[in-house]
Amino acid sequence: MNSGPAVTVAGSGNWLLGHDRVGPRVLAMIDQRYSQKVEICDLGTSALALLDHLHGQDLLVIVDACIGYGAAGEVMVMEPDLEAIPGRGTSVHQIGPVEALVVCSHLDPQVMPTRVLLILVETGDLAEEMEKAACEQVVEMLDREIGRLADDRTTDDPAFTGTEGRKPWLNNQSCNVSKG
Repeated sequence: MNSGPAVTVAGSGNWLLGHDRVGPRVLAMIDQRYSQKVEICDLGTSALALLDHLHGQDLLVIVDACIGYGAAGEVMVMEPDLEAIPGRGTSVHQIGPVEALVVCSHLDPQVMPTRVLLILVETGDLAEEMEKAACEQVVEMLDREIGRLADDRTTDDPAFTGTEGRKPWLNNQSCNVSKG
């Protein structure tokens, strides 16, 4: 049922709160970095906004901050179990991205992505320079995951083919930017 971009990168968080700006910071770093087959959406602090961006894409990556799950600046990647009933400790938001996906998987399963990655950055006691470095690490992870998906595609797939010497999924032109 994929009627939109093959990949969605969703950032969750709030620029005004130092411990919660990882999602928006990463989105700012990748703005115009990828082709039009990569949708970038800012969820703000409402994970329910994520539901507007589900369309059966191949990969959904959610970037968010967390507190109390690791050392300051640690970047954690997980594929959430959308069959499990989540506890309340997953997000500082009213309903977190994982909870929103669990609800959607029961109410509208045909729009669910094939694969979901949650990238969390531990922001407890995190200095701004360390936060920037952690966000750069997240961008490298995104490059790898999106590149891996592109490598899995057939060479005649127009979504991921490009010019010689250039990673076709990277783009120096505009991309689909949606503000949630």
